[in-house]
Formats: sequence, structure tokens, C-alpha cells
Amino acid sequence: RVLHGAEVEILPDGALDYPDEVLATLDLVTVSVHSALRQPREQLTRRIIRAIGNPHVHMLNHPTGRRLDRRPPCDIDLEAIVGTAAERGVALEINGNPERLDLNDLDARRVKEHGGLIATNTDAHSSGALAHLRYAVAMARRGWLEPRNVLNTYTLVQIERWLRQEKRAA
Repeated sequence: RVLHGAEVEILPDGALDYPDEVLATLDLVTVSVHSALRQPREQLTRRIIRAIGNPHVHMLNHPTGRRLDRRPPCDIDLEAIVGTAAERGVALEINGNPERLDLNDLDARRVKEHGGLIATNTDAHSSGALAHLRYAVAMARRGWLEPRNVLNTYTLVQIERWLRQEKRAA
């Protein structure tokens, strides 16, 4: 089964760059911050929390925005974001791209402690980068995650059930 989804940009005010009418047609909606990464801590945190509060959103990608040896993590209240995501049933990504490895092992453990869900991902922009999944899995293992904490270990039926669940109010 192929899911119809999109990675959607979180705009500087926390709105998403696709309208809700489009998001409602997708099986899977993941959101990311790719611009205005140096907003003040409170503003950037509110921006992300607003985005994951959208009832169509299923996952937050590369939550801290770090690029190893290129860009430090964004100044965000990750504890608040992790807590909100766990409350709402929104998964957080461990991005296995060797330039990111975002979330790190300690942050992945924090998601687990909040009762949240992780998705391991490659950030592949070509088929050769699919091998990066091993790095995301290694980061999840370093964070002591168990299969129940990692969306990728779910059966198709479990994933479809998770996708259909109503997001809890923020």
C-alpha cells in the first residue's frame, strides 16, 4: 500500500503552506521548518506547536533543524514540543541523514518518556540515501526505544489505525 502524503512547510507564523482542504485529502501529513530558523525561542516554539496542533498533521520532521558541522540545533523549547506532540498523537522523526541525525538519542529518549511516538526516516532524496535508515535506527536504539515507540515497527493495520485517530486538542 502506498500512502499519499506530503512534507509541508511550517510558515513563520505557524500556519502550513497547504490549505486544510488539501491536507484533508492526504493519508499522511508531515511538517517541517526549513526557513526563519533563527526566530526567538518563544516564537519558534509557538510556531511549531501551532503547526502540530493542526488536526491534519501526523508527524514533525527533523525537529531541531540541526545540520551537523553546518548549523546548530534551533533554539526551541523541545520539552514543550515533545509534550504537545505526545498529547496530540503526533510522531517526531529521527532523521537518519548523516548530516542531520535529528533527533539525537537523548531527545528520542525524552519522546519515549513522554509516551510519544518516533518515526525513523532516511530523508532520502535519491535511492542511494535509503541506506541512511540504519543511522536512524541506531539513534533510536541509543535512546532505548522499543518497537512500541517506533512507528516503523507497526503493521499496516496499526499504521492505518494511527493515521485515522482523531488528534487530541492542543
